[in-house]
Amino acid sequence: MTQQLNMVSAITQALDQEMEKNEKVLVFGEDVGVNGGVFRATEGLHEKYGDERVSDTPLSESAIGGMAFGLAVQGFRPVAEIQ
Repeated sequence: MTQQLNMVSAITQALDQEMEKNEKVLVFGEDVGVNGGVFRATEGLHEKYGDERVSDTPLSESAIGGMAFGLAVQGFRPVAEIQ
């Protein structure tokens, strides 16, 4: 019997699996760190991977987008979360 996941749980699981496999995957955005995001899609990741890889940003979509672009051209795998 297969386990059914809701969408948020599937996203959390996918992020966790990719972060475990690749240390260049970074998650950042509004309230994704300590609080685990508005929909809790990043819940537990901050505790597991720390501030270096899961971090909160200011409420500035253009800064989040710019940060994602800059990280990507440097070889990182950014996951930017904008509410």
